Amino acid sequence: MRSPRTGLGLWQVVESHARYRGDRIALIDDDRSVTWREFVDHVGRMVGGLAARGVGRGCVVAAADAMSVDYVTLYYATARLGAVLVPLNTSVHPSSIRSLLERTDPGIVLVGEAHRDLVDHDERVVSGEWGRALTCADVPAPDPDTDPDDPHLIIFTSGTTGVPKAAVLSQRATMVDSFAGALATGVRPDDRLFVYQAPYHGGTWSMMRQYMLLGGSLLLTRSFDADRALELVDRHRCTSFFAVPLMLQALVESARFAEADLSSLRTLVFASYDPNASVLPVIERIRERGAGEMAVEHIYGQTENSAFIASARPEICDAHLASVGTPVPGVVLSIQDPSGDEVPAGGVGEICVRSHSVMDGYLDDPEATAEAFRGGWLHTGDLGRLDEHGMLHIVGRLKEMIRTGGVNVYPREIAAWIGQHPAVRDCAVFGVPDLRYDERVVAAVVSDDPDLTAAQVIGWARRRLAGYQTPRQVLLLDALPKTAAGKTAVRELVALAAGEDGGAQ
Repeated sequence: MRSPRTGLGLWQVVESHARYRGDRIALIDDDRSVTWREFVDHVGRMVGGLAARGVGRGCVVAAADAMSVDYVTLYYATARLGAVLVPLNTSVHPSSIRSLLERTDPGIVLVGEAHRDLVDHDERVVSGEWGRALTCADVPAPDPDTDPDDPHLIIFTSGTTGVPKAAVLSQRATMVDSFAGALATGVRPDDRLFVYQAPYHGGTWSMMRQYMLLGGSLLLTRSFDADRALELVDRHRCTSFFAVPLMLQALVESARFAEADLSSLRTLVFASYDPNASVLPVIERIRERGAGEMAVEHIYGQTENSAFIASARPEICDAHLASVGTPVPGVVLSIQDPSGDEVPAGGVGEICVRSHSVMDGYLDDPEATAEAFRGGWLHTGDLGRLDEHGMLHIVGRLKEMIRTGGVNVYPREIAAWIGQHPAVRDCAVFGVPDLRYDERVVAAVVSDDPDLTAAQVIGWARRRLAGYQTPRQVLLLDALPKTAAGKTAVRELVALAAGEDGGAQ
C-alpha cells in the first residue's frame, strides 16, 4: 500500500498560489498577462489535452520551441501528470534532434511553428500552435497520480566533449533546488524575473522555479535582444535579471541604454566561470541607470545538481567578485584529488557535491552514472579551490586542465592575470598538443588596442607567472567565439591555434 505521505510537488505549488493570490500576475508573454488563477486553469486544460493523447505517469513528452506561456504551462502540466518533459535544443542540426528523440522515445513531440524543419513528422508530432491544440478541447483533467521522486525533467548536457548526456531530474530534486536558490538569492513574492534563456538549459528552469515557488512573476521573451530587453525591463518594472557577462555587456552597449530607466531592478544574478575586472564597470553602469540599490549575486551550478551549487550572495559578492561564494543551503561541498581524498586547504581539486537536488542519473547510461557518483559524491568535472575565507573559486574544467612539461596548469588562473593587462578586454587560455611539451599553453586575447602584440602579452604574463604557466602562443582576435550558452568555444580556439604558429615563443 502506498503511503499517503506524498510531499510537495511542483503542481501543488502553483495550485496554492491560485487559491491565495489568484488575481496577481504570474506570467507576461508578448504583453499578454496571465494571473495565477488563469495559469492554473490553463495547466488543468493542458493536462486534459495531454491525457486525451495518452500521456500519463512515466510518459515522455518532448518539446522543440521557444519559451512562452504555453511552455511554462507544459512544464507544470507534465508535472501534474507525473510525465517526463524533454526540452529539445532548437539550435542544433535536425540529425541531432533525431538522435535525442531516439534516445528518449517520447510518446508525443510538440514543435513550434518556427522549428517545423527540425523534426521528422509522424503520428507523435503536434506542430504549430500546439498549446492551443492541447487546451482547446474541454477534456477533464484526471486526478494527479504522482510522487515527488518521479522523474520529471530530462536535460541534455552541453556535450562540449562529445555526445551530450541526458540528466534525469526528479520533482523532489528540482523542488529542493528551488528552495535553495530562493533562499540564497533572496527572492520575494513581489519580484518579477526577466526571462530570455532557452528552455533547453537547466539553469533557465532553476531560476524560473524560484519565482514560481514564492508566487512572483515571470516576464517571458523568446530570445535575447538588448534593445528590447531594456524596453521590457523598464515598461514591466522587472526587479530581477539573470545573465552571463556577454549579455550584460550587450545591454550597456545598446543604443537604448542611455535612456533606459532601470530603477526597478533589485537583483542582478550573473554566472561566469571566469569573471574579471571588466564585469565591475558594466555593473556600475547599470547601477547608474537608476538601479543604485541593485544587489549583485554570482552563482555556480550544474545541470546534474538541478542547477544551484554555490552562490556569492549580494552581501559578499562585491568584495569577492572572482568567487562563486559558498554552497547554497542543503549542498555539501568537497574539493577532492583523483583518489577521492580531500585536498589541503587552498589546494586545487575536483568540485564534488552531495545534496537532495542531485539527479537520478544519466538516462540509459549506468557507466557514466557510476563514474559521476563514485565515492558517494556527484563529481562535477570542475576544478576549484577554497580560499582563506571559505569561498569557492572555479579554476577550470578537469578536462581542460593543461599538462605541460609534466606540470598541471589551470587555464583560468592564467587568464585572470592576463585579463589585468590594461589593453586586454577578454581572454581565454587553453592547451594545444605539442611534441616537445605534451601540451603548450595558448592564450586568445581580445583587445581594443590595435598596437598590442603577442610578444607584449607574453612579456606581461612572464613577469607575473611561472615559466610553465606563461603562454607559448598568443592569438590576437576581434572576439572570442562563443557557444549558444555564452561560454567560450574552446574547441574552435584549439583548432585555430593548431593551424597557425603566429605568436609562438
